Amino acid sequence: MQSKTGLVLLLLVFSLSGLRLSQAQQPSQCLAVITEINGEALLKKVNRSEFTKTSWGTQLFQGDEIKTSEKSEVKLLFSNSNLISLGPNSVIKISGKESPATETTGNVRNISSAAMVNLSDLIPKREDKNDVGALAGLRSVSMDQSIELTSPNNTLIKTDRPSFSWVTKKSFDYYVVNLYNSKGLVWSKKVSENIIKYPENEKGLEFGESYFWNVEAEYLIDTDKSANHKFSVLSLEKSREVEENENTIRNTFKNDPESSSLHSVLGAYYVNKGLLQDAIIEFQAIAKLNTDAALPHELLGSLYSEVGDKDKAIDELQKALNLAKDKEK
Repeated sequence: MQSKTGLVLLLLVFSLSGLRLSQAQQPSQCLAVITEINGEALLKKVNRSEFTKTSWGTQLFQGDEIKTSEKSEVKLLFSNSNLISLGPNSVIKISGKESPATETTGNVRNISSAAMVNLSDLIPKREDKNDVGALAGLRSVSMDQSIELTSPNNTLIKTDRPSFSWVTKKSFDYYVVNLYNSKGLVWSKKVSENIIKYPENEKGLEFGESYFWNVEAEYLIDTDKSANHKFSVLSLEKSREVEENENTIRNTFKNDPESSSLHSVLGAYYVNKGLLQDAIIEFQAIAKLNTDAALPHELLGSLYSEVGDKDKAIDELQKALNLAKDKEK
């Protein structure tokens, strides 16, 4: 029988899908995505006569227009890797021709193609997977477990010495963290809190290898144990490649290290590389910077579901649904 939690999540997904399908469909190719808004930005779709308020993650197509007010700024990430900054009192019409920089008073930056993942590809990819991705693992994991592993969980990681964390639904005296590889137990450590840094006296993980871990707990005569969860470490070559591209991306935004655009590019890059929990951190930052945008929460809901954190997935999808409904009012 499907769990109550799974049913709630399914209803949220269908509600979000319905909201999307009720909007006008755009058959042409997406040419740009809004990655940052300071102030208010207005959008006029090619088939509409009026400008309406828009938000982070909006996909832009041939003929769409973006307008800023007196104290506003917008950044648009184009499919050719150009990031356009549109200043106050400006208008830009999206065109499939070469960079529209000559038509605006904004600045242009180019993101290295090696580090660039097209954000416009990520958004439909995440949306298309909601019906399946948001439900991944719900049938195989009981929501009644008193110990739920949170990190690392069902993801690739880039470090050989990760921290481990979990949440509990009741108090325990202590926890025992057990780490396994294909050959058996790697190490076992006893702690009093629900987080443990990688033990200094233990050898780092092997790059390119997969691991399982669980947590056992005891309170007086009561004992409990979490489910096993898997994660994998990038190969050393891939880990170095990720580090190099991270540095390239951060250097592009060195004058604005906390920008929504930086988090957007990094988040898309991490998802592309399977570094889902790193991606979650970036989309959390985007959600905080774009409080009126539903899409960051929808993406977070899907990501949380994929890494097995069902409660957070439901919470994020509910936030997305509420924001989407508010926008339609």
